[in-house]
Amino acid sequence: MNASEESVTVMSLKTIYRLGIKMKNIFLISLLFILGCGSGKIIPTTDVCSVKKHYKDNVFQVYINKRPISNHFYIYEDAIDITKKLADDNKCMD
Repeated sequence: MNASEESVTVMSLKTIYRLGIKMKNIFLISLLFILGCGSGKIIPTTDVCSVKKHYKDNVFQVYINKRPISNHFYIYEDAIDITKKLADDNKCMD
């Protein structure tokens, strides 16, 4: 290996080393960003789910804090399933 080939090799190693340092820094900054932006503890809701029977028919409406979630009425089992799903999603307490 002559002098010019040796200088190219040394220069290439320096370039690779510098790129490695830059990649390491980018990785560390990304890691800090991801860990620093983590979500906090989930605060449980105080809203209350309830089910009310239709005044005439045997169907039920789902309420959160005494307000209907929609205009739809459901059979009892479906209404209970909806309240459980809402409780799982932290929309209300079951």
